Order: sequence, then structure tokens, then C-alpha cells
Amino acid sequence: MEANSLIQKPIKKQKLNVEQDIDGNSNCLGNLPEEILLHILSFLRTEDAVRTSVLCKRWEYLWASIPNLDFNLLHASHAKRKLRRPLFMKFVDKVFCLRDSSVIERFSLCCDVLSDASRVNTWISAAVRHNVQELFITLENIKREFSLPYCLFTSKTLTSLDLYMSCIFKLPSTICFSNLKVLNIGKVTFSDEYLTQQFFSGLPVLEELELNRCSWVDLKVVRISAPKLHSMSIFEFECYGDGCQFMIFGVGLKNFNYCGCLLNEYCLYESFSLEKASIHLGTNDTSEQIAHRVHKLLTGLSNVQFLRLSSKVVKVLRYAAELLPHMPMFNNLVSLMFNVTEMSIDLSSEALLKILQRSPCLENLKFWTGGLTSNCEEEDDRILDPVPSCFLSHLKRIKVDRYDGDENRLSAIKILLKKAVVLEKIVIFFSVFLSLENRVKFCKQLIELPRGSHNCKIVVKWYDCSPDRSTKCKIVLS
Repeated sequence: MEANSLIQKPIKKQKLNVEQDIDGNSNCLGNLPEEILLHILSFLRTEDAVRTSVLCKRWEYLWASIPNLDFNLLHASHAKRKLRRPLFMKFVDKVFCLRDSSVIERFSLCCDVLSDASRVNTWISAAVRHNVQELFITLENIKREFSLPYCLFTSKTLTSLDLYMSCIFKLPSTICFSNLKVLNIGKVTFSDEYLTQQFFSGLPVLEELELNRCSWVDLKVVRISAPKLHSMSIFEFECYGDGCQFMIFGVGLKNFNYCGCLLNEYCLYESFSLEKASIHLGTNDTSEQIAHRVHKLLTGLSNVQFLRLSSKVVKVLRYAAELLPHMPMFNNLVSLMFNVTEMSIDLSSEALLKILQRSPCLENLKFWTGGLTSNCEEEDDRILDPVPSCFLSHLKRIKVDRYDGDENRLSAIKILLKKAVVLEKIVIFFSVFLSLENRVKFCKQLIELPRGSHNCKIVVKWYDCSPDRSTKCKIVLS
């Protein structure tokens, strides 16, 4: 259907009268207040909301006041995008041309820019003039230099901004998002250190920040200081790292998540309120420099209560052995999870031992989505020695995933059971590939293991063989 037919009054078509039902009686839908009808229309795609103009006289221009506008050309294949582009551009133009003065609560725009940069900016400016509150922009195929409209950076009504575009992020000299609480930025390149600093200083009420695959060209230092920031996530990979130093001041920061190759350096300061944090290291680089960056990031997370680490964090730290005696104290840490999708974690690792020794109040220890092992060449008494204090006073629950009965994995569980003297429960998830016969065999092995805690229960779990693996089976061995 062409854009014009979505906007203009249809000719030679019988209208459906939504104000009457099939018996000719008054229909409650037609009698609803306008604000409720607009609320209903806000759940439709913009194209579908416009099509409701054919229903009756009252609905003819009702769509011109809908609070949410959603224009997405990127969901189609490249060939279809090229074919639909002229109609798409005309349609967006007409929607803004015929719109009334009502507030736009949410504006989403996903399209190729190509040679229409000024046209795209006109739409964004129009949304800002309508006091837009939530703005979602994804722009691709930016052929020339591109700058977002100046009015965007001084919006007083914007509360949420999602911005994804593969180009240099050109920033104005004056930036103040006085009401912006959520900011997600992806794929953009920051190239001016002074203006970048101005940008991250103009966020007085920011609560959530995500930096996704951004690039920091020729920037040496980036300072992020948002007094109300409570959640921050960083995703970066090898091609986006430039060795920049990030100074993050998080007085109110509660959640921190990092996933990437640590080709930039991250330092957290004043993170006294930190509750949850995760570090997923996605690099095979075992250089001393990466080890130092891991150590520095862990130091900034020392106040955390719940910490999740990938197994590569443990692996990398051993390449800077001189740092291990200076591992930070995690005095507030009560739950520690190792996400070991890449490789098994060896209990004989000195880096693992240091982390555990520096977590005196640890109550929950999980080795999730991967293997836990122990070097059989080492004597049991030499592993986890000296025994971390949490094993003697606080550690109550341990979980181990994907247990397959391997000798090294059995040895690791044996050590944990022996040295955790106040342990109340250890939960072991069997590998989905284990046969029933092997499950019975391994249950017998597990129940015979000596325990340092007389109150400890061994619980084994597994998923059934149904296609969706939705049923979880459980046995308490003791």
C-alpha cells in the first residue's frame, strides 16, 4: 500500500462504522474517551494506526495525535529496503506534516541515511519540538559526514535515548540533558576528547548507561561522573579498543557489567554502593597488560556483594603473578559465580585461591555453565592451602554445573566437600549427556565422599530428555 493511501481519506470504499455493532446498538469502543482510544492506538505500528482513519469520521485524524511513532525500514532485507525506501520516506514526511501539536512520548527511527541526512535530521528535530520523551535511533549506511541536530543535545523533556550509528559522533559545544535518565549508545566513534568530556558531564540525572561497541579514537582519558548513575554496562571487542583510560565515579552505582577484550582501561572510584557486578573477558590475550587491567577493574569492584567472573579472568591473572598478593579485599562479597563457558577452572589455580582468600564473608560459590576440575598431580592437602577463611566460617552453598563424572571433576568436588566445614548444601547438575546408568554410578561415588561438615546435603539435578528440557529432576542424596 502506498504512503498516500495510508494518509488520505479513502474514496469509493464503504466505511466500517465502529460506533455501532451488528444490531445497530451503540458500541462501547466508539464511545470511549479520546485519550483511551489514543492509548489503544499507541500499541499499534504507526502504519496500522494510520490505517484506522478508514473506520469512521471520528477516527479520520485521530492517529495524528498518537503518542508513539515507530518507523522501521531496517527489519526488511536489503533488496526490500531499497524497493520500499521512497514510500517510507514520503510516509514519514506526511506523518509529521499532518501531526497536531500533541506531545510525542516515544519516537523510534530505524533506517538507512544514504544521501538524506538533512531529511532524517528534520524528523528528529520535529520529534524534539513535540517534546519527545523516549528516542530510539538506529541509522545505517551513513555515506557522508553526519551530525545530529543541535536541539537534541539540549532537550529538556528527553528521558531515554538509544542511539546506534556507525559514524563519528559529532558533538556540539553545549550539551545538557537535564532530564535524561537512560542512555544507550552503540557503534559510534568518539574523536574529540574535550567534547566527549562535555557530553558525559551534561548528564545530571542519568541513572542507566550502556556503551556498546563504541570506539574512542585518539582519546587518552574519558571521565564519567553522573551523581545518580546506578547501572552501567560496557560491551566492547577487539576492533573497538584504543587504549583509552576510563575514570568512572560511581557514588550511587549499584550494577556494573563489562563484556569485552579489555583493550581499554577501566577504573572505578567511590563505588561504595555496588551490589552486582560481572566481568566477562572475551579475549585470548594473556599479556601482562591485560592482567593489570583485570586487577585494576577488580580493585574498583571491591565493595560488590554479588560478583560474576568468566574463567578467563582467573586465567589472565596468573600472567601477572606479582599482583596476586595485592588482590583487593571483597569484604561485602556474599555470592561469587564463575561462568566457565570457555574453559574449566582448576581449584589449584593460585589466582582463584587469592580471590577466595580475599572474600571472608562469602556464602555462595557457583561454577556455572562449564567445568570445575582439579589437578590430579597435586595432593589434595596442597590445593586451597591455606584454606580461605570463608570455608571455615561462612560458605554454606556450592553449585557445580555440567558434572560428567570425570576423575578431575570428582577430585575437585571432593576437595570442596572436605575443606568447607560449615557447608549446608552442595548442588551438582549432571551433564545432559549422561546416561541413567552413569547417573546412578556417579551418585554412589558422590555419597561416599568424606565431608568436613556433618550437616552438608548433596543434591544432584538434571534435565529430562524432552525436546525443550523444561523439566528439572532432583535427588537429595543425604
